[in-house]
Amino acid sequence: MRYETDDEGFVAAPDGRRALLAAMAGLPALLVMPAAVGRNLATGSAVETQRRHLFGSPAELLLPVRADTAVPDTAPLWRSLTAMNARWNAWKPGDVHDVNQAIAAGRSVEPAPGVCRLIRISAALERVSMGFFNAGIGGLVGAWGFHQDRLSPGRPPSPRQLARWRDAAPSLHQLQWRGQTVCSSNPRVQLDFGAVAKGVAIDVCLDRLAASGAPGAVLNLGGNLAGFGDVHGRPWRIGVRDPLGPGVMATLALRGREAVVTSGSYERFRWVDGRRETHIIEPALGQPAPDLVSVTVVHPSATWADAAATALLVAGPRRWGVVAERMGLDQVLVVDRHGQARATPLLGARLAMQAGWAGRLQQS
Repeated sequence: MRYETDDEGFVAAPDGRRALLAAMAGLPALLVMPAAVGRNLATGSAVETQRRHLFGSPAELLLPVRADTAVPDTAPLWRSLTAMNARWNAWKPGDVHDVNQAIAAGRSVEPAPGVCRLIRISAALERVSMGFFNAGIGGLVGAWGFHQDRLSPGRPPSPRQLARWRDAAPSLHQLQWRGQTVCSSNPRVQLDFGAVAKGVAIDVCLDRLAASGAPGAVLNLGGNLAGFGDVHGRPWRIGVRDPLGPGVMATLALRGREAVVTSGSYERFRWVDGRRETHIIEPALGQPAPDLVSVTVVHPSATWADAAATALLVAGPRRWGVVAERMGLDQVLVVDRHGQARATPLLGARLAMQAGWAGRLQQS
């Protein structure tokens, strides 16, 4: 899909939002380079690696290049990513923070175009995920202390506080639109796009690279990863991190344009009254989701995969299959807290399980 983009990477045309939602409605990993890739002295081929720190984590862009081919100009892409990172952070001054302040005060506000589109995309994802993905619980995330850049030990919200959050049941469907302005009668609706923003950013950037004629690329934003094309005639090979120890548990080769997104309870957590609690909150209970430690989703859309990985982890071991079916997902890998791994048949057939996991994968 191609877009004419602004600094945030979104379409400037008025019908851009409809085009993006229509496309979506139809529809932490580690990069492992093929053994032949690196610097190939015989052919002069290589992989250009560019690194930054964005969205609170390392960002990495890989581009296959040859000695006789110039590296694409990626400066505009990094500028777009930097703008998204600054404007979409719910906890620092910026576009999302401004909307949250207005909602909390009971005022109407006109969101910036990028935020407006994020709201509408996230509302659609909340609906199709049966509410297990919910970008309106930012206040609850903050109440648990997961809004900090560096998570420090602390105490949980009180039972009374949690009861108030559950009774308020914040949701993006409690937003009322009047033209380009939005308000809510529920002041506890607070936007937090942490479970979808990286996916949106990846999709926009890969669209730009493909439109520029790049033969292939992989963009990794803190473990949310997607790519297209190949690397000197060989597929990009992706490793899925072992959630129970160092290294990877499985690898797979990308097929065309694909995203591989992992949501894990092992990566970002804080100690709360001596207990290790994941940053991923179950909206209905107001509590960290405890039962799955890792969910990996493979999908053509990084946006869809990003939100889906969180939704399935929140849904837990008994409900993730139902949510996956509702979201049209057929490539999913889950690992529970007992170390049991399950994959859908289509993804299971693609995975090369690594030492320690061979023979342990079950199909669901």
